[in-house]
Amino acid sequence: MARNKTANYVLSAEAQPELELAALLAAVQKDGLGGVELFRHRTSSSVVRDDLSVRGIRDALAASQVKLAAYEIRPLTGRKADSDERNLAYNLRQLEWDTHLGRALGIRTISVRGGTTSGPEQAQEARADLLEGLGQLVERIPDVTFAVGPAVDSVLQTAADFDELLSGIDGVGVILDVPPLRAAAVDLAAFARQWSRRVRLVRLNDGDVPVDEIAAALTAADFDGPIVLESRDPELRQRVQTSFG
Repeated sequence: MARNKTANYVLSAEAQPELELAALLAAVQKDGLGGVELFRHRTSSSVVRDDLSVRGIRDALAASQVKLAAYEIRPLTGRKADSDERNLAYNLRQLEWDTHLGRALGIRTISVRGGTTSGPEQAQEARADLLEGLGQLVERIPDVTFAVGPAVDSVLQTAADFDELLSGIDGVGVILDVPPLRAAAVDLAAFARQWSRRVRLVRLNDGDVPVDEIAAALTAADFDGPIVLESRDPELRQRVQTSFG
C-alpha cells in the first residue's frame, strides 16, 4: 500500500488542548506532520469560536499547508446538553449542525462517541440512543462517513460493546482509539484484526502498544486513513512511521 510519508500522520488538538488554532498549526508544521485533528468541543482550537469563521479556518489551514484530516463532533448521548433531558431528536439536531460545519470545512469522515453511563438503566438508554442515532445520521447525511469510537465510562469501550452495538450497523466506521481501549483491557492487536475493514482512524498516545501488529492488520485491509498522535513525543512519531511506512 502506497502512503504519503507525512500527509496521513496527524497531530491531535488534544496533544496540547490549550493551544489556539494558529499555534496548533505551527506545532504541526514544526513536527513535520501533514494534518491536524480538530474538535467541535473540548479544546482551545475548537472550530466553534466567536473569533473564527469557516473561511478563517480554511485560510489558516491553507496558509500553513496543513490538512484537516480528522474532526470530532459532540457525543451522541441522546440527551440535551442544557438539561440532561433524554431527547434524541434534539441531540441529533445538534450533531447535524456539527456535521455540516465539518462538511463546510471539507471533511468527509466525522468522529463521534457514545454517551456516558452511571448505571444499568442509563446504559440501556444510551445504547438504544446510539444505535438509533447512528442509523438516522447515516440516512440523513449519506455523503459523510461516521466513525464511532470508544470512550472511558461510555457505552462503547470494551470489545464486547463493539460486538454488541456495531456488528449489526452498516455504513458506520470504527475509530481504533488506543487510550480508552487500553483502559478497558482490550487486546489491541485482536481488535485491529477484527475491525480492520471498518477502521477509519487510528489514535495513539504512546509507543507502549503493539504498533507493528496493528499496522500489519490494517495494512492488510488497505487502511489509508489518518493516524492521529495525541502526543508530540518524537519517539512515538518515529515508531509509528516505521511501523506504518
